Amino acid sequence: MEVLYFYACPFCGHDVPVAAPVQPAMVKCDVCAKHFPIVPVDERSVRFIKTMLANGRAGIDPDFL
Repeated sequence: MEVLYFYACPFCGHDVPVAAPVQPAMVKCDVCAKHFPIVPVDERSVRFIKTMLANGRAGIDPDFL
């Protein structure tokens, strides 16, 4: 399971999906092809979400719990 975050491109407004970025980075918009900086997410929050959903298994199997 991967958690995606969507960052709006400041140039064209397109939402660019990024897989849980925990470090500051530059991403490239797949529409206008311009690069822009993104703010990283909290790694502990991503781990918590993955733990609560059992890395995706809880969302697939209704009898998981």
